[in-house]
Amino acid sequence: MIAKVRGHHLICLNFFRGEGYSKEYINNIYTVLKKEKAEIVEGPDDVCIVCPYLKDNKCGNSEYTNENIIMQDKEALFLLEFKPGMVVDWKTIAEKMPHILDKWKLRFCNDCGYQKVCFG
Repeated sequence: MIAKVRGHHLICLNFFRGEGYSKEYINNIYTVLKKEKAEIVEGPDDVCIVCPYLKDNKCGNSEYTNENIIMQDKEALFLLEFKPGMVVDWKTIAEKMPHILDKWKLRFCNDCGYQKVCFG
């Protein structure tokens, strides 16, 4: 089974701890993570599908603009050396994380509202 996953979720899902979100959203993320592989997509993915901020196929979170999310997606794919349409397994993604994490954290995690959820 293959999950559809956008760029920044390829990175951020590595830090998911089953907290910080609604029960429905948490259960959905577990469903995504149980799939063997991820197909990289542009725009909303299988994680976004139950997000209350998804409006008209765009992120409507007041903390982030849709443009900011798209920029994060592009940067994640650049760092991971992936492209939309590729299918990758979670192990391959996890193996790349140590090589890109410092750059990602410096650029995106310091101002992220989910930082405590990811890093304690």
